[in-house]
Amino acid sequence: MRIKPAQFLNHLQKQTYAPVYLITGEEPLQLMECSDLLRQSARQQGFSERIIMVVDTSFDWKSVEQEANSLSLFATRRLLEIQLGSKTPNDAGTKVLTAYLNNPPPDTLLLMTADKLDSQKQKTKWFTTIEEKGVIVPVFPLELAELPAWIQHRLHVQGLKATPDAIQMIAERSEGHLLACAQEIEKLKLLYGTTQTIDIEQVMDAVADSARFEIFDWVDTLLNGETARCVRQLQGLKAEGYDPVLILWALTKDIRLLCQVTYALQSGQRADQVFRNLRIWQQRQAIIQKAAKRYPPTKWQTFLQQTVIIDRMIKGAASGNVWDELLRLSVQISGVKL
Repeated sequence: MRIKPAQFLNHLQKQTYAPVYLITGEEPLQLMECSDLLRQSARQQGFSERIIMVVDTSFDWKSVEQEANSLSLFATRRLLEIQLGSKTPNDAGTKVLTAYLNNPPPDTLLLMTADKLDSQKQKTKWFTTIEEKGVIVPVFPLELAELPAWIQHRLHVQGLKATPDAIQMIAERSEGHLLACAQEIEKLKLLYGTTQTIDIEQVMDAVADSARFEIFDWVDTLLNGETARCVRQLQGLKAEGYDPVLILWALTKDIRLLCQVTYALQSGQRADQVFRNLRIWQQRQAIIQKAAKRYPPTKWQTFLQQTVIIDRMIKGAASGNVWDELLRLSVQISGVKL
């Protein structure tokens, strides 16, 4: 079965666990929070041991089978977590998962997380078996029109109130990125507390307070070709303790967008038509167009492949220095040939 992220908490509270949960999609905040909901619920129900497996090109799916069949040394119930990332189970993995789900161990709860799975991957045997035997929670970016209502609900959960203009400012600032929205709301709570209604001036003050090393400003800087400034900003983001997951997400989002833009322009579409079709905000169109002229579609595709490698570094599935690779990629995008 499939359920929406908004329904997941009620599902965990009202029903016995399914043998497997697959949380998949390209929206990082919902993926993270749904995963955390299951982990927290499992701990409360006595699943006190957590085993994490990260799938990469050398992953041996027999280790899943061995883990499932082994007795726990530390707890009677355990959470087995398989992080697929951009990978999917091969034939051996499909066989292991199918056998597991046909006879799931009563003391083990399986959580799988994955990036967005296209329609072809959703037709594979391992996916359809999970859908039949377990629960799939797809997480998608919100449409821009849905974002103000989401922000208002998030503010309410935090005990905050804001004017419609303030909510719209938060929405425009984050451009649909829920993790950025959540961080802005946390910041507003710290700055202004819960005893007043937050207005647009207060939101703008909070924005200005963090503008120096703000992630989206950094992305715009490198897309605009300002290499020296982009290096300083990235060093500042690191010094301020920003999560590289969020930094990489923001960068990947625009690289993926530029893949689409450059392919569309190369096919002969007009720039205004491309911007309209891809819902690119007017205030960003000049920067996106400037970056699109810098490299052909194949180069943007290469940059996208580099983000996959950095993502694997963040997850511990590949060796390398995440910040060094972010720096290398960003200066390349800004126009420096390495």
